[in-house]
Formats: sequence, structure tokens, C-alpha cells
Amino acid sequence: SQPFHAYVMGIPGLKICTASSPHAAYGITKSMIRDNGPCFLFAPVKMMKEAKGKLDLDVCAPLNKATLLHEASAESVAAGNAVTVLTYLHGVKEAQLVIDEIMEEGFDIDLIELTSLKPLDMDTIRTSLERTNKVAILDESTKTGGVGATVSARISEECFDLLDAPVNRLCMDDAPVPYASTMEVAVVKRGSDLVQGVFDLASGQY
Repeated sequence: SQPFHAYVMGIPGLKICTASSPHAAYGITKSMIRDNGPCFLFAPVKMMKEAKGKLDLDVCAPLNKATLLHEASAESVAAGNAVTVLTYLHGVKEAQLVIDEIMEEGFDIDLIELTSLKPLDMDTIRTSLERTNKVAILDESTKTGGVGATVSARISEECFDLLDAPVNRLCMDDAPVPYASTMEVAVVKRGSDLVQGVFDLASGQY
């Protein structure tokens, strides 16, 4: 369970992608094979085994684009109750599981899967922030030097004028991940943490 993503983020010249589903993994891998440069793909094995269905074998996914999985309603955006959520790998499943709970609380999210960590798709992030003006990052890496730290820095540098609240980073503590799953829960952020993070941003409690 140790986060490996940040270790390779600093290597120059790499294209780094993630996939939370077999469909995404296949499309990205196919594009990586055709790419002339070195590429790196992270994929959660357990989630791949759980997924069912057929793949479209003709698809090549872009290596520089994030994926919008859920779009907040126009009503929630107009009311200021929408939040942009950026996540990847296991965070995608955790976020999808709590979308209904978030909506029951009167809020909504633009759920964006960071299928490309490097290069980072700032265009998709910026387009969402122009609607929501608030962002939470559900991150599998540590608080110090993690993926979320890089994403947060880019947003603060390039989209600062769009933010109505500080970037909310929901990331791991700076500690090794315990082997026992019962202890792991205390370190790794889950969907329940995202629900609270969205509530804090949308209600101004930050």
C-alpha cells in the first residue's frame, strides 16, 4: 500500500498515466505502445479484477487528458454548492461511492479522474474551476512531496483567481502505511473524508 506515484513524478521526460478501470488501462496502454517516448502506467490490480464487461479494442486513449466522470448540476453550480474533485486510482472508486451521499446533503461535484499525472491536464481542471471555484484533491500519496502537492501548486500558480477557497488536500499522513487493513484506514483517506471535505468547502468551513 505504500504510495509509489510521487517517486516517479520527478523523473524528467516520462509520461505518467493512471487507470482505474480495464477500459482506461487498455486504451492508455495501447497509446503508450505507439508513443515514441518513455511512459509509465499505474493501475490498481484489485479494482481491475473486480471490473466486469467487454472492452472496446479499437480505442486509443490520449496520454495528456484527464477524464470527467461526473458533472455537477447547473443548479448546484449556481447555488455555489458544487466542488471540483480531483483524484486517481482507488480514489476514483471511493469518490464514486459517495456521490449520492454528497448530493443528499445538497451539494454536487465535478469528479475528474487524473488519468494523466504528467503532463497534467490543466485545461480540464481550469474549465471545471470556472464553474465551481472550489477544489478538493483526494490523494493516495503523502502530504509532503506527493502528487496532490504538485497538483495543488499548479492550481495555485495558474488558477488562483478562480479560487473562492483554499485547495483542500485530502492526502495520506507522512507515515508508512500499516500492513493491517484495520490500521490502514487511519492513514489512507476514504470516501467519508471526501464527503466532509466537500461539505467544508461548500459551506465555507475552511
